[in-house]
Amino acid sequence: MDRLHPPEHWSYGFTVMLEEIAGLFLVNKLRAILQMEADFNFHNNLIFGSRMLDNARANGLIPAEQYSEKQNTADDGSFDKVLQGDISRQRLLHTSIISIYTANCYDRVHNALMALLFLYIGVQAGSVTAMLRSLQLIKFFLRT
Repeated sequence: MDRLHPPEHWSYGFTVMLEEIAGLFLVNKLRAILQMEADFNFHNNLIFGSRMLDNARANGLIPAEQYSEKQNTADDGSFDKVLQGDISRQRLLHTSIISIYTANCYDRVHNALMALLFLYIGVQAGSVTAMLRSLQLIKFFLRT
């Protein structure tokens, strides 16, 4: 793989709209799942899902309130969010909680900021370029 040009097949995304409730075909009740090439998924999982996160944990780069440490559950994060809300109401503090989840929003992620963050955490420039270039050039196909 050339450092500046990832494999062309990494730039194809197949979005499948599946029923959340069997037999209910309403558009707002469909769930979108983006299918990517298996080797692209493996690359991203290995580099960004394992190595990058292990490096970030080892260097203390992930704040405790993110609850992305091993052995933590989604319930831990939810409980903490509720607890923070209760405390802010009792103390009459102005508080806001923002949930930012970009799993289905590849076109809305700021690639330059994401690249700088990945490089800061220690990901090799070639891996960052391959992943971001594939997402920038992606061609979406939709099926229901």
